[in-house]
Amino acid sequence: MNVGFLLDLLIKITREKTKMTHPNVAIVQKMYDCFNQGDMNTIRNEVFASDLTWNLPGRHPLSGIKHGADEVIAFFGELARKGVKVDLITIGAIDDETVVEIHRGHGQSNGAVLDAINCTHYTIRNGKIVSVQVFIGDQHPVDLFFWNAYALKPIPERLAV
Repeated sequence: MNVGFLLDLLIKITREKTKMTHPNVAIVQKMYDCFNQGDMNTIRNEVFASDLTWNLPGRHPLSGIKHGADEVIAFFGELARKGVKVDLITIGAIDDETVVEIHRGHGQSNGAVLDAINCTHYTIRNGKIVSVQVFIGDQHPVDLFFWNAYALKPIPERLAV
Protein backbone atom coordinates (compact mmCIF):
# COMPACT_ATOMS: atom_id res chain seq x y z
CA MET A 1 0.00 0.00 0.00
CA ASN A 2 1.16 3.58 -0.75
CA VAL A 3 2.79 5.24 2.31
CA GLY A 4 1.56 8.69 1.22
CA PHE A 5 -2.01 7.37 1.07
CA LEU A 6 -1.71 5.97 4.59
CA LEU A 7 -0.27 9.24 5.91
CA ASP A 8 -3.09 11.23 4.28
CA LEU A 9 -5.66 8.84 5.76
CA LEU A 10 -4.10 9.10 9.23
CA ILE A 11 -4.12 12.90 9.04
CA LYS A 12 -7.77 12.90 7.93
CA ILE A 13 -8.81 10.57 10.75
CA THR A 14 -6.85 12.65 13.29
CA ARG A 15 -8.47 15.87 12.07
CA GLU A 16 -11.98 14.46 12.28
CA LYS A 17 -11.43 12.88 15.71
CA THR A 18 -9.80 16.02 17.11
CA LYS A 19 -12.53 18.30 15.73
CA MET A 20 -15.10 16.30 17.63
CA THR A 21 -13.16 15.96 20.88
CA HIS A 22 -12.01 19.44 21.87
CA PRO A 23 -13.67 22.85 21.40
CA ASN A 24 -10.34 24.74 21.25
CA VAL A 25 -9.46 22.93 18.03
CA ALA A 26 -12.63 24.40 16.52
CA ILE A 27 -11.40 27.90 17.45
CA VAL A 28 -8.13 27.47 15.54
CA GLN A 29 -9.99 25.83 12.65
CA LYS A 30 -12.36 28.82 12.58
CA MET A 31 -9.35 31.15 12.31
CA TYR A 32 -8.06 29.15 9.32
CA ASP A 33 -11.48 29.12 7.66
CA CYS A 34 -11.92 32.87 8.15
CA PHE A 35 -8.36 33.58 6.97
CA ASN A 36 -8.94 31.60 3.78
CA GLN A 37 -12.24 33.45 3.19
CA GLY A 38 -10.70 36.86 3.96
CA ASP A 39 -13.07 37.34 6.94
CA MET A 40 -10.81 39.34 9.24
CA ASN A 41 -13.71 40.88 11.19
CA THR A 42 -14.76 37.49 12.53
CA ILE A 43 -11.17 36.71 13.45
CA ARG A 44 -10.82 40.06 15.23
CA ASN A 45 -14.14 39.84 17.09
CA GLU A 46 -14.67 36.13 17.73
CA VAL A 47 -11.30 34.35 17.60
CA PHE A 48 -8.57 36.66 18.96
CA ALA A 49 -8.31 37.85 22.56
CA SER A 50 -7.73 41.57 23.04
CA ASP A 51 -4.26 40.96 24.52
CA LEU A 52 -3.16 38.52 21.80
CA THR A 53 0.55 38.03 21.03
CA TRP A 54 1.76 36.26 17.88
CA ASN A 55 5.45 35.39 17.55
CA LEU A 56 6.92 34.53 14.16
CA PRO A 57 10.64 33.70 14.38
CA GLY A 58 13.19 34.74 11.84
CA ARG A 59 15.31 37.56 10.55
CA HIS A 60 13.06 39.07 7.94
CA PRO A 61 10.63 42.01 7.64
CA LEU A 62 7.60 40.10 8.99
CA SER A 63 9.32 38.31 11.87
CA GLY A 64 8.93 39.21 15.52
CA ILE A 65 6.11 39.60 18.01
CA LYS A 66 2.81 41.11 16.92
CA HIS A 67 0.65 42.60 19.69
CA GLY A 68 -3.13 42.61 19.40
CA ALA A 69 -5.56 41.66 16.67
CA ASP A 70 -4.82 44.69 14.47
CA GLU A 71 -1.11 43.87 14.16
CA VAL A 72 -1.80 40.18 13.49
CA ILE A 73 -4.47 40.98 10.91
CA ALA A 74 -2.06 43.41 9.21
CA PHE A 75 0.48 40.56 9.18
CA PHE A 76 -2.16 38.25 7.63
CA GLY A 77 -2.82 40.92 5.01
CA GLU A 78 0.87 41.03 4.10
CA LEU A 79 0.97 37.25 3.75
CA ALA A 80 -1.99 37.41 1.37
CA ARG A 81 -0.51 40.37 -0.52
CA LYS A 82 2.70 38.43 -1.09
CA GLY A 83 0.79 35.39 -2.35
CA VAL A 84 1.40 33.18 0.67
CA LYS A 85 -1.11 30.36 1.14
CA VAL A 86 -1.35 28.44 4.39
CA ASP A 87 -2.69 24.88 4.33
CA LEU A 88 -3.52 23.15 7.60
CA ILE A 89 -2.05 19.63 7.65
CA THR A 90 -3.09 18.40 11.08
CA ILE A 91 -4.26 19.83 14.39
CA GLY A 92 -4.81 18.60 17.93
CA ALA A 93 -5.52 19.71 21.48
CA ILE A 94 -2.71 18.99 23.93
CA ASP A 95 -4.60 20.07 27.05
CA ASP A 96 -7.41 22.48 28.02
CA GLU A 97 -5.45 25.57 26.91
CA THR A 98 -3.12 24.27 24.20
CA VAL A 99 -3.65 23.48 20.54
CA VAL A 100 -0.81 22.51 18.21
CA GLU A 101 -1.01 22.32 14.46
CA ILE A 102 1.22 21.59 11.51
CA HIS A 103 0.78 23.65 8.36
CA ARG A 104 2.38 24.24 5.00
CA GLY A 105 3.15 27.82 4.00
CA HIS A 106 3.73 28.22 0.28
CA GLY A 107 3.69 30.85 -2.42
CA GLN A 108 5.69 32.95 -4.84
CA SER A 109 6.53 36.65 -4.81
CA ASN A 110 9.02 38.69 -6.86
CA GLY A 111 10.61 35.48 -8.10
CA ALA A 112 11.04 34.06 -4.60
CA VAL A 113 9.47 30.71 -3.75
CA LEU A 114 8.20 29.67 -0.31
CA ASP A 115 7.46 26.06 0.60
CA ALA A 116 7.76 25.40 4.32
CA ILE A 117 6.30 22.93 6.80
CA ASN A 118 5.84 24.61 10.17
CA CYS A 119 4.32 23.92 13.58
CA THR A 120 2.28 26.41 15.58
CA HIS A 121 1.46 26.40 19.31
CA TYR A 122 -1.72 28.21 20.40
CA THR A 123 -2.77 29.13 23.93
CA ILE A 124 -6.52 29.55 24.24
CA ARG A 125 -8.39 30.99 27.21
CA ASN A 126 -12.06 31.79 27.55
CA GLY A 127 -12.71 30.63 24.00
CA LYS A 128 -10.17 32.96 22.34
CA ILE A 129 -6.58 32.71 21.14
CA VAL A 130 -4.31 34.64 23.52
CA SER A 131 -0.83 33.64 22.33
CA VAL A 132 0.72 32.02 19.30
CA GLN A 133 4.25 30.74 18.77
CA VAL A 134 5.19 29.63 15.28
CA PHE A 135 8.06 27.14 14.86
CA ILE A 136 9.58 27.20 11.38
CA GLY A 137 10.71 23.89 9.90
CA ASP A 138 13.64 25.43 7.99
CA GLN A 139 14.22 29.09 8.86
CA HIS A 140 16.78 30.06 6.22
CA PRO A 141 14.55 29.57 3.13
CA VAL A 142 11.70 31.40 4.89
CA ASP A 143 13.97 34.36 5.67
CA LEU A 144 15.24 34.36 2.09
CA PHE A 145 11.67 34.33 0.71
CA PHE A 146 10.59 37.36 2.73
CA TRP A 147 13.78 39.32 2.03
CA ASN A 148 13.22 38.71 -1.69
CA ALA A 149 9.52 39.56 -1.40
CA TYR A 150 10.23 42.91 0.34
CA ALA A 151 12.78 45.17 -1.29
CA LEU A 152 14.49 47.60 1.07
CA LYS A 153 14.37 51.30 0.32
CA PRO A 154 17.68 52.72 -0.87
CA ILE A 155 19.94 54.51 1.61
CA PRO A 156 19.37 57.20 2.98
CA GLU A 157 15.56 56.63 2.90
CA ARG A 158 16.01 53.29 4.65
CA LEU A 159 17.82 55.01 7.53
CA ALA A 160 15.42 57.94 7.90
CA VAL A 161 13.92 58.36 11.36
